[in-house]
Amino acid sequence: MGGKKGEASYPPPKQVKDCPECGTALQKCLIQQNYAFVMCPNDKCAYPFNQRENIQNLVYVDDGEVIDTATQRLSKG
Repeated sequence: MGGKKGEASYPPPKQVKDCPECGTALQKCLIQQNYAFVMCPNDKCAYPFNQRENIQNLVYVDDGEVIDTATQRLSKG
């Protein structure tokens, strides 16, 4: 997170539900079976890729949450 002069410092994504830069609801993007990267889905916003460090945006996702999300997506299609 922040550290350089003038660089914003935000709380870890586990504590934040909305993007600290633009206010859009953050989303988890699954990158492995139980790990997701928390990021802003707004195309005009670079969070968290504009941060010096973003390892905190890598979060564990419980199997139940993965299954619930997959079920919701399949029922929409």
